Amino acid sequence: MFEAFGRKKARALGFAGLPIVSIPHPITGIPLDTVHAHADEILESVAESLTQAPPDDEG
Repeated sequence: MFEAFGRKKARALGFAGLPIVSIPHPITGIPLDTVHAHADEILESVAESLTQAPPDDEG
């Protein structure tokens, strides 16, 4: 749900190729060790999103 909204908003703003990393929902009200586990799961995707060149075709 939130990922689809983020992609739609990015497209509308001219950033169709913007990397988006999804996290499990909910993120609030869960134990800190679960938050850390979620962070560990997405760390590689976040790093790739921050370091990869954007696609040539922003679609």
